[in-house]
Amino acid sequence: MHGSFISGTRISKSWLFTPPLRGTWAIAASLVAIAVPVAFSLTLAPDINDQTCTIFCPFVLATTILCGWRYAIAVAVASAVGCNTVLMGVPYHFHVQWSEIEPLLVFLTYSAFVILVVQFFRLTAARSLRQAGARERMSGIVFSLDGGQAWASWYGVDAPVRLGPPDEVVEMMKDFIAQMELAKHFPVSSNDPLR
Repeated sequence: MHGSFISGTRISKSWLFTPPLRGTWAIAASLVAIAVPVAFSLTLAPDINDQTCTIFCPFVLATTILCGWRYAIAVAVASAVGCNTVLMGVPYHFHVQWSEIEPLLVFLTYSAFVILVVQFFRLTAARSLRQAGARERMSGIVFSLDGGQAWASWYGVDAPVRLGPPDEVVEMMKDFIAQMELAKHFPVSSNDPLR
């Protein structure tokens, strides 16, 4: 098995396959993606309602890229409610009249389209790189450190896989090497996982 080690950041293109923000960071980014356009909406003239939800569109796209489709759906729905409540009809009241619901449906359709396109791109890119990586797998494994964690990746194959804290990974590798050395001195059955 060939291997190399890279210290620093993970493969820079990994965000193409998985959203870079997770957990608390993804929740915080999603809340910002809702709050910023709502706050901006409060500065607009009260009679503007033609294309009011368009200011929310870039934030849905950014959330899809940075946080993933689940968070993007939540941002899109919350943005539609915020747009209706702040910008349409009587401020701070949710309205169900068709003239005010129609722009929301257009916005939600746009949001669904953006989320699907980003998700489709990620799945297609990951599949393409998996296929390319299967042909290049003999180039070996790349080990890297990022955020106090050890990661493993294969050239051209998906995003890196988190292995755990470096000290634990080193001990596991030492144990694995010791088992391999020990296996050289004893007959190994065909069912042995070390074979």
